[in-house]
Amino acid sequence: MQLFENITLAINGLRSNKMRALLTMLGIIIGIGSVIAIVTVGDAMTGSVESVFNDMGANSIQLYISDKPDEYGNTDWNRPYANEDYISQEMIDAYLERFSEEIAAWAVTDSVGPGQIAAGRRESNVYIYGTNAGALAIQNIDVVAGHDLNEREVKGEKNAAVVSSAVIEKLFPNLTPQQALGQEVKVRVSKGMYTFTIVGVYNYEVTGFAASMTGDTTRQMFIPVGVAKKMMTGDDVPDGYYALQVKGTSKVTDVQKFAERSEQFFNRTFYRGNKYVEIYAQNMDSMIQQMTGMMGTMKLAISVIAAISLLVGGIGVMNIMLVSVTERTREIGTRKALGAKNSAIRVQFIVESIIICMIGGVIGVLTGTTLGRLGSVLLGSPGWPSLLSVFVAVGFSMAIGVFFGYYPANKAAKLDPIEALRYE
Repeated sequence: MQLFENITLAINGLRSNKMRALLTMLGIIIGIGSVIAIVTVGDAMTGSVESVFNDMGANSIQLYISDKPDEYGNTDWNRPYANEDYISQEMIDAYLERFSEEIAAWAVTDSVGPGQIAAGRRESNVYIYGTNAGALAIQNIDVVAGHDLNEREVKGEKNAAVVSSAVIEKLFPNLTPQQALGQEVKVRVSKGMYTFTIVGVYNYEVTGFAASMTGDTTRQMFIPVGVAKKMMTGDDVPDGYYALQVKGTSKVTDVQKFAERSEQFFNRTFYRGNKYVEIYAQNMDSMIQQMTGMMGTMKLAISVIAAISLLVGGIGVMNIMLVSVTERTREIGTRKALGAKNSAIRVQFIVESIIICMIGGVIGVLTGTTLGRLGSVLLGSPGWPSLLSVFVAVGFSMAIGVFFGYYPANKAAKLDPIEALRYE
């Protein structure tokens, strides 16, 4: 019997038993649909995270203080950082002088915390950060009006602020970002009320899953770091900084080596005698790789769990094919009596099994694509499944048909024609 005739027989068989065929495909549909949806959402999340880190600067490094183990390898995790443990401005100045040709920009950040910004009767929530001059450039934050905080404002500890266009729209709905420059706003934090002058407006927004990691960037307000320290509550506000972000120039061809050299400079020059902390350096490329690796592992693990339903679906296909062999025993006997070879009988049932799984796989792909698209949109990172994942899913469903359909097909092929004709 020709392949086309086998396919026609299989499709006619499915039409005559629609409900049974649908229930047989259900495990395949759920398995394929789950895997496609998970892969789609996972890829969207990974792309969103990579975009965030790339915005921070792929050729950047992060230097931060880390607990140092003692001579026995033990670390005192409960010890609070002392003022001398933090990265001081003197350390930063020495570092900038030593690597002047390799550093394009640098940034330190102090978090004041949440506050309210007001102009007249209009208010908006903001999250306030203290930064140095030119710090926004290292994060690729685009200042669309005015300027980033400059040296005069930072060193003079002026009450200057850079806010987002979203804040401007809330406070000054009738003004453009350019027109809002020079406007005074009141900022209320736990320590009191302060007056700031808007010197810059940025247009920077991260949405969806990435926003859950970085916060609402459209509500961030940047002020001189010295002013921020005065606004911070508590008597234990350090003079220095926990971390320093550095962006390399074009002369930095190996970011990892640059990070290692920077780490060695701080530890040998300033932290040699510190028993409790040291400087650890990490480049953004490695952070991206670590994050995407973690998400890839998580996506794979969840996909494997979802794929278990494919095994269940395959067993269901095998079961229904065994039932089909039993129901069509006399038909098989008649065909063999008329001269049909065992291989022809075997191919007929394998093709039928493949058709069942392939149709289930296609429905599963459509279902998974819909769910994956919906999930990625809800996370704020719309995405579609890759063509490779679709082809792999359909191909895998056909392979399930061959694997789980072979035993029933082989059983049908080995039936004795005389016994088959006697079967009632």
